[in-house]
Amino acid sequence: MNGQIVRLKAEDYAKCSNIWDMRKQRDLAERFYREILAGKRVSYVCVSDGAFVGEISLVFDMEDTDYIIAGKRAYLSRLIVKPEFQRQGIGTELVKFVAGEAKRFGYREMSVGVNLDNYPALKLYVNAGFREILRIDTDEYGAYVKLKRTL
Repeated sequence: MNGQIVRLKAEDYAKCSNIWDMRKQRDLAERFYREILAGKRVSYVCVSDGAFVGEISLVFDMEDTDYIIAGKRAYLSRLIVKPEFQRQGIGTELVKFVAGEAKRFGYREMSVGVNLDNYPALKLYVNAGFREILRIDTDEYGAYVKLKRTL
């Protein structure tokens, strides 16, 4: 992997637009920013040559008890790597990094949700230890699975 993983500072959040189109997904971007400010989400970025090329978050507070159990299970959210940096191990390293952070924060489990037709992501998460199925369901984006791993 070419880059360094660092915790995202709230004042640098807008730089994530280098990774994903925050204008196109304005409501989502604003929600994530509010969650960072409220301490419900901690985000990390992979920085390569001064530019943000990958992003991942840990979420500690949300309504879905499949994903979150207070003090026990954290939710891995929003793993995204800029297309031209994919297939270089950045996603794998981001997942490993946040697993270590979740454990350091005192969590014993981590969950993730992934669309069933997203085979590269499914493979990445299974290889990273997410092997217990919590639920298979559908939403407006299609069929997805909620997975869990022990830290």
